[in-house]
Amino acid sequence: MPKIDLCIVSTRRPDLLATTLKSFSDQVFSNFEIENVLVNLDPLFGDEDDHARCAELVRTIFPRSVLFEPDRPSFPMAVQRLWSSTRSEFVFHLEDDWVALEDIGEAVLSPFADRQVAQVSFHTKEKKWDVKRNGHFHRRKEYLRILGIKIPTFTTFPIFTTSPCILRGEFGRECAKLMDVSKDPEKQFYYGVNPELERYVSKSKSFVYSPNNTPVIADIGRDWQKLKNVRKVIRDAASYWETGQSDRSST
Repeated sequence: MPKIDLCIVSTRRPDLLATTLKSFSDQVFSNFEIENVLVNLDPLFGDEDDHARCAELVRTIFPRSVLFEPDRPSFPMAVQRLWSSTRSEFVFHLEDDWVALEDIGEAVLSPFADRQVAQVSFHTKEKKWDVKRNGHFHRRKEYLRILGIKIPTFTTFPIFTTSPCILRGEFGRECAKLMDVSKDPEKQFYYGVNPELERYVSKSKSFVYSPNNTPVIADIGRDWQKLKNVRKVIRDAASYWETGQSDRSST
């Protein structure tokens, strides 16, 4: 079993974080040899008490973890900070608002036998990806525009994600070097936002882990957003959180 570094991006939502950590501790983490745990706790949502509760949750479950507590929230900076701080052969990337729907173990590492596979992402409902029809490699079709008309080509481009996944360590660390922290990390992989990063990832493969063509994890943050009247919006490839009162926080 190769060594794996665990990276967790969190905000001040202790109830969500507790649910996520319990779910993945019960069904996932124990199946891997986790070498280092790195957690970024952004001062977003909640208050100082919620922050303290989140920090205590992390220290209770992972007493030897490295906890980053920046002064201002920034999801791009959190991802860059965590990925660039890893050292192991593989990196397990997780956020504070997911649950595992089944046991996930060593089989998820099998796709890395192909040296071109740089990421294995966990299938989610939101991916809307049919493995039986499209295969396990997550790619989008490329198009040409002629007189304003989209013409499909025979080429495709790999789709990488910052949803829960496992990355080759060297790949994640190089991506972190190339990231623009003013833009949403995921949008930089394939939206023409960061050409240098796109060139780097273009020859790699992204594999969707879904043994039964069904989601293996679920997003619990969306229900929380509805409950709190909060939504995530993208403007100029940067992501923001907005409340019902149109307050804005970049993350």
